[in-house]
Amino acid sequence: MLAGGAAAAYAGACLALYNIQTKLIYRPLPQIVKTPADAGLAYEDVWISIENQQQLSSSLEESDYLHAWWIPNPSSRRVVLFCHGNYGNISYNTERIRFHHAQGCSVLAFDYRGFGQSSGPLPSERNTFADAQAALSYLTVQKEISPENITVLGHSMGGAVAIDLASYHPQIGRLVIESSFTAMKDAVEAKSIYRFFPIELLLTEPFDSLSKVGELRMPVLYMHGDRDFDVPIRFSQQLYAATPEPKQLFIARGADHNMNTLAGDEYAAILQDFYSDGYAAEPVAQLQMA
Repeated sequence: MLAGGAAAAYAGACLALYNIQTKLIYRPLPQIVKTPADAGLAYEDVWISIENQQQLSSSLEESDYLHAWWIPNPSSRRVVLFCHGNYGNISYNTERIRFHHAQGCSVLAFDYRGFGQSSGPLPSERNTFADAQAALSYLTVQKEISPENITVLGHSMGGAVAIDLASYHPQIGRLVIESSFTAMKDAVEAKSIYRFFPIELLLTEPFDSLSKVGELRMPVLYMHGDRDFDVPIRFSQQLYAATPEPKQLFIARGADHNMNTLAGDEYAAILQDFYSDGYAAEPVAQLQMA
């Protein structure tokens, strides 16, 4: 009797986890709490149609659309397409955006459907991948930016989005992956609370980056803090090992999951070298943060 009750309770817990997993994976917030102007940056609000992959000019109800910020940098042809993580919206990433803009890049930062002011259904793996494609098309079609001048950059879950996008577009110039994971299954199982559940059977959002990085054909920079207790550093090490040359792994010592892009001058120097025309990958660079 006790064994049967325990089995029923376990099955119920598995079913509950299956039903609420998207709420655990995606944590969107609607309110814009900051803008690039608060970080001293001039910017434009941009609305990108998912259906037509064109900038909307009048009626926003014609199709799902993405809200994005275009932060121009007239001194450079380099453009960063920024894919944020699973929490909040683009306004929770203004310092990250400012940091990458300061490296001499224009930045297009967008919200996935269901995040911030973007419309559409609740987030899903399929939709985030399609949203990144729409944002890239906006840059190459509406902005007429050559793919070789575009760096796709993803943080955390956004790293999986960026890897998926880059795997289909070998003409993209660069790829930067910050604090990301090999697959959602691995990220979930890294948290002790979920280790007793059959995650592989329950998971509907695979975000399997490890199976895709072998297809990458552009220079790739992985960046990870060695004090990241949300997403262990071993995931970036595994992605790096499976990625073709040219590639680089930058370890920010003392940095956690959200502080890594604020690592300062050393990270900026790594990025400047990575963006240079004569870039030659160093195997592993390490930064000791104060």
